[in-house]
Amino acid sequence: MADFLVNFLIVGTQKGGTTALGKFLAQHPEICFAPSKEVHFFDSVAYDPTAEPSLINQQYQHSFPNWQGQHLIGEATPIYMYFPFIAERIYRYNPQMKLIFLLRDPVDRAISQYQMERGRGLEWLPLPTALALEPLRLWYDRHNLQEKSSRRCHSYIDRGFYARQILQMQHYFPQQQMLFLKTSDLWQHHQETLRKIYDFLGIVDQTIIPPQELVFYQEQPIKNDSVMYSLVNSWTKYYLQYRFRKANLQLAKILDWDDFH
Repeated sequence: MADFLVNFLIVGTQKGGTTALGKFLAQHPEICFAPSKEVHFFDSVAYDPTAEPSLINQQYQHSFPNWQGQHLIGEATPIYMYFPFIAERIYRYNPQMKLIFLLRDPVDRAISQYQMERGRGLEWLPLPTALALEPLRLWYDRHNLQEKSSRRCHSYIDRGFYARQILQMQHYFPQQQMLFLKTSDLWQHHQETLRKIYDFLGIVDQTIIPPQELVFYQEQPIKNDSVMYSLVNSWTKYYLQYRFRKANLQLAKILDWDDFH
C-alpha cells in the first residue's frame, strides 16, 4: 500500500459550491476524499507548525478513515484560501500539493455568508450595518482564530478579495499546481468542469461523471426579520459591487477572466 500523503485540496471559496464539488470527487474510485464536510486541519488552533512532519501527517491521516490506498487524497476547507498563514503550512506539509479554487461572484458570496451566519445565530445586525462595521470587527478580532470569531463569521467583504488571497498562494505554489474555476461553471457546464478537474489531478478514468446536483444551498429569507435578505435592496448590491470593483479587475488580470457569469 502506498504511503499516506494528502496531495490535493479544495481551498475556497466559502459559499462557492465546495461541498458539492467534494461530493462529486468523492464518488471517483481513484480518490479518497475526507468524509467530514470541512477538515480544518491547517487552520486549527491546535495545529503545531513546529511539530515533526511525520507527526503532522499522522495527525492529518485521522481525518481520512476511508483511505484504502488510493493515490489521490484530498479534502475541502474553504478558509484555507482566506487566512494568509495557511499557504506556508500547506507548502511545508507537501510542496507538490495541488490546489483547487472555486470562485463565486463575491457580491453573491457575501450575501450568502451573511444569510448563513444569521441562520446560525452568529449574526444579529442588519446587513448594511454588518457590512459597515466589518472592518472594525475584523480589526478587533484580528488575532482570534476561534470557531466563532469575527474573522471566520463576519468577513463578508474581506473574503471576496480573491486576488489578494490567490497572490498569497502563488508565493508558495507554481501556476501548474493551481486550478481556478467559476462556481457558475460547475453548475452550467458540469461535465466539462469535472473533466477539467480530472485532468488537473491526473485521473485516468474520465468516464465517471457524477450526476449534477444543486451547487448552492437553498437560501431563504430569515424568519421574523425586518429585511428580506433573499432579495437584498439595490443600494446594498451597488455598494458591494463598488467595494469589489478594483479587486475584481485585479483578479481578471491575474486569471484572464471576464466576469463570474
